[in-house]
Amino acid sequence: MPMRKSEIHMHSIFSDGEFSPADLIDIAEKNEVSILSLTDHDTFEGIPEFLQSAEEAEITAFPGIEITVKFHDFNIHMLAYFKDYESIKPEFRARVKTMTDTREKRMRELIERINEVIPERFRGTIEFENVKRAAEGVLARPHLAREMVRLGIVSSTGQAFERYLVKYNVERENLDAPTAISMVRESGGVPVLAHPGERSYSLICPEKGRQPENAPVLLEELKQMGLLGLECHYPYHERMGTVDYFIDMANSFNLIVTGSRDFHGFNSHQKVNIFGTTKMEPVFLEQFQEVWSS
Repeated sequence: MPMRKSEIHMHSIFSDGEFSPADLIDIAEKNEVSILSLTDHDTFEGIPEFLQSAEEAEITAFPGIEITVKFHDFNIHMLAYFKDYESIKPEFRARVKTMTDTREKRMRELIERINEVIPERFRGTIEFENVKRAAEGVLARPHLAREMVRLGIVSSTGQAFERYLVKYNVERENLDAPTAISMVRESGGVPVLAHPGERSYSLICPEKGRQPENAPVLLEELKQMGLLGLECHYPYHERMGTVDYFIDMANSFNLIVTGSRDFHGFNSHQKVNIFGTTKMEPVFLEQFQEVWSS
């Protein structure tokens, strides 16, 4: 029997992805991917459309989210997966709505800063409404980068980050790890640590002083808080040859092993043919279902 293909870490136009939730379901059908979760950053806005489209296509789909979480003195990304939309508690939905608003406020401040440091002839040309219009959903720096390219301030989104968006970034106050994990668990959800070995928003980041040898200690701490899974199969981990390292770590802490492409589309130079190509059996689905039914 062929392996069931899955994509459980992906983004739509409601955060920083290229495609609408319905388009993602179409791509899944074309690529014969039958297990899906939409995990937009800090928002559930795209979930109703996503679940509706998945139902029509008879694809196994469940709601997800990717939250930026404060842990010690750095930020990590946490994925959370839920049985269905109804099981997400109103308090948690309200808290997520606050995160969306925080992103807007931060974007206004960031635009104000950038407008002061770009070449004089462009000053004042970046407008919040235009960045928001291009985003369709939760605002993130890639949207501002694209607007800067459109205005001719930089020649590429990469250049926007290199010259301005890292140096002049506005940090926002994120939910702390214990709160985030307990809110997910209260909704019967499965909290999973995203890309632990990626370069940013991760457990291991040597250039910021987060060494691999400290990872088990930190993971132990997150597990005590209620973490249930670890994203081991991930494009960057595959390139670095660290997938097995993370699988061993997940197993030693008895965490659910997950994996995905973190699909954004063109925003991270991904073509649709990579959608659903993670080479792993979807054992995680049964493990999620056990948590959901407990």
